[in-house]
Amino acid sequence: MTAAARIPVDLVTGFLGSGKTTLINAVLRDASFAGAMVIVNEFGEVGLDHVLMSAADDQVLLLDSGCLCCVASGTLRDTLIDLFARRSSGGVPPFDRIIVETSGLAHPGPLVASLLGDSALKPRCVLAQVLTLVDAVNGAATLARYAEAQRQVAFADRVLISKTDIAEPAQASDLASRIRELNPAAEVERRQRGDSPSRYFAPAASAAPRATAVHAEAWLRGPLRPQYAQAGDGVDTAAVEHDHGTAFRQVSTHVLEVPGPIDWPTYAAWTQALSARLGARLLRCKGLLALGDNGATPWVVQGVQGFFAPPERLAAWPPSVPQGFLVCIGESIHRAELDAIVAPAHSLP
Repeated sequence: MTAAARIPVDLVTGFLGSGKTTLINAVLRDASFAGAMVIVNEFGEVGLDHVLMSAADDQVLLLDSGCLCCVASGTLRDTLIDLFARRSSGGVPPFDRIIVETSGLAHPGPLVASLLGDSALKPRCVLAQVLTLVDAVNGAATLARYAEAQRQVAFADRVLISKTDIAEPAQASDLASRIRELNPAAEVERRQRGDSPSRYFAPAASAAPRATAVHAEAWLRGPLRPQYAQAGDGVDTAAVEHDHGTAFRQVSTHVLEVPGPIDWPTYAAWTQALSARLGARLLRCKGLLALGDNGATPWVVQGVQGFFAPPERLAAWPPSVPQGFLVCIGESIHRAELDAIVAPAHSLP
């Protein structure tokens, strides 16, 4: 399967009660998603009604083996590999995109790492986006209390604020500000009741090759554009513990300017040092670097929790995207730690 033919995977996450199931139900009812395969984690929580499941039983796969992140993403990996094998043999209808709905307590990190770097998945599919839903009514309290909710926002490419029709306007506005503090790199939108879900997903034909010159600017999104770039000072939250993990003490986003060209040994030394020194605290890292070739060739770089996937080469620098930047979202990471590793590096104005 060629890179352009890889199937896009949209990872839909969000805390319990955030509206994931409502969005997935809308997807299953929307004719524009007729070619989508939906993978649902934990039927008991999801609660899709019997009529919907019966009507869409050839479009929905159920994972009932527990929380995806707690089984080290192996269940999702095996399911995807089996899904592609069944498609080849005619066991399932053809599909042009995959949408994965996680459980409300899932940590996106292991799933993103698997989609970015697994050698069996990489030729077959590509991570299109991490889409996180946050409840406008209860979202602020949830983010203050639960580590999982904060991680889900920190990993997001796009955040949808749900239930805005029943929330006070100030609640949605304050929540949007809080989300941008946690992850200024993400697109933040308000989902209205009745909105078509297609507005939150790129068309399947253009979602898969997001790491190509044509779609790189949309794929990299705001963090590499000067008007959005900012280095967060971190947001303190209460260190609350419960049975699924420990809450964040600090989440911050830093945008590093990386003058190019960068030779491959230097890049390898950087990524090795970032992995060794920061490890899982480096929640997500993505950017566009001039690697080798005298800076003529741009490369898309992605990392998650200290793991860096092989860079993907673009044909040319996308228009209006500055050359040589890394966006790093981390837990309890100070800018000085990054500057000490990725040098020379300068913050955007």
